Amino acid sequence: MVKEIRNIGLPFVALFFLYLLNPFGLNIMIGYVLAALMVIHREFLVRNLDTGLLLLFLFSITYAAFFSFEPLAGKQFIVIYMLVPSTFYLMGKYFVEKTSKNYSTLIWMLLLTSIVFSITGILSVVTVLNQLGFTEVDRNLPNYWTGQITPATKMGAYFALIMCIPAVLVPKIKKVNLVVRVLLLLLFVISVVCVLRIGSRTQLGIFLITLLMSLFYIMPRQSLRRNLFMFAMFFGLVFYIGSTVSFDLDQDWLSAFAGRMEDNGSGDLASGGGRTERWVKSMEYLFVKPLGWSEHEFGHAHNLWFDVLRIGGFLSFFLLIGFTTNAFLAARKAIKKNKKAYALNNQILCYTICFALLFTVEPIMEGTFDFFAVFCFFIGAVKKYTTDYPVIG
Repeated sequence: MVKEIRNIGLPFVALFFLYLLNPFGLNIMIGYVLAALMVIHREFLVRNLDTGLLLLFLFSITYAAFFSFEPLAGKQFIVIYMLVPSTFYLMGKYFVEKTSKNYSTLIWMLLLTSIVFSITGILSVVTVLNQLGFTEVDRNLPNYWTGQITPATKMGAYFALIMCIPAVLVPKIKKVNLVVRVLLLLLFVISVVCVLRIGSRTQLGIFLITLLMSLFYIMPRQSLRRNLFMFAMFFGLVFYIGSTVSFDLDQDWLSAFAGRMEDNGSGDLASGGGRTERWVKSMEYLFVKPLGWSEHEFGHAHNLWFDVLRIGGFLSFFLLIGFTTNAFLAARKAIKKNKKAYALNNQILCYTICFALLFTVEPIMEGTFDFFAVFCFFIGAVKKYTTDYPVIG
């Protein structure tokens, strides 16, 4: 990894990880620096122009322009919305170009990105647990770095990619030995505890769906012996946890999650916490108010595309649909690139599902913009992988 960091450049790697950590709310300034660094590399920028980058840049410019009429999050976000998505998209390509063309390296790069991004969420929740335990049921917690109260929706996004760890570890991965697997699973368990503390059903849903999709994808590609061993380990672990841990919702450690379930127990859960009604309303407003509308109409739509429609109008909406469609097709192409690299294919599949699920149910640009930036980095890396990596013979 030291060699790979040296190839990419320590300033790039350090600033990238600092942006993901966002210590003391400094990632806005870090975003400016990263954008400047990418502009300096003009030859790389010109060489990596593609349809996805064009759609993303046009979306960013359009959305930032509409946001500037009512910059509730602050005027500095006008520039951030304009520059950061394209910068991270290019950085994904840059990192892949500079590293050795090794499948394990790319797997680790994506894993480290998800781990570093989760650290702020883990520190924030664990700090509250250390001070107050599970008796305090308020789901909105102070950010570890700034002390500002962070909505549970935004806090939960830090854990989204970590929820994919069991799914990513289903196949055998080179250079990921038993000790590393145990450490990754321990990180996952800690994250699940944090997710239960903030009462995030979305993250648990991501864990279950990605794990099932991973099993469906990997099982036909593994030997019967490995599949039997995998299922024996899985059911043994489930039996052990079920016999030693109490999941009674009256338990203190499930207080916040139990309250969340009770709040949405009368039909609201089936409608995604009332989200589907807002999605339908947003579709109606696409024709009634195509240039956007105020949040006071019916609040957030809890959907990336519809919340962009509310702020950025129909043009931003369709440009974003164009970019995300291009991105998901790129992920599909990457999965089909090399059937023998099924460990990497599985990771790309799981991460793509994770992004798509969270985009569908949360207001990303306003609430968890950094998660969208990570998505742009991921897609940039995936696209560069499809063009630069050799096919395993």
